[in-house]
Amino acid sequence: MLAITLALDYFPVLTGGVVGNTIIYLLLGLCFVAAATAEVLLPRKNNQKAAVPLVEHDLFFIGYVIGLIALFTLVGGRSQIGLHIAHPVLWIFVVYATIKWNLDRKQAKKAEG
Repeated sequence: MLAITLALDYFPVLTGGVVGNTIIYLLLGLCFVAAATAEVLLPRKNNQKAAVPLVEHDLFFIGYVIGLIALFTLVGGRSQIGLHIAHPVLWIFVVYATIKWNLDRKQAKKAEG
């Protein structure tokens, strides 16, 4: 869903007309339903926080967003809301996620030994 919304921000011509809008809203709705269904159906462990893999961590998510922004900028897109790779708020989140990931990693090591 995030990739679709960022693509629409960087390339607003993708929503061209009523048919384009309908397809975009349908695609976003299907993604939301799939994500909600997966959240309900996938089993969760009670102690999952201590051993969160990097792929499920905030650091990965923020890296994914930065990668999308860089990719869309490289292929010629321009954000309509002003989000760009040098945006200071984006880098504040990167610093926060890095610190949080490091603290979670240290906590997991303490819990193991």
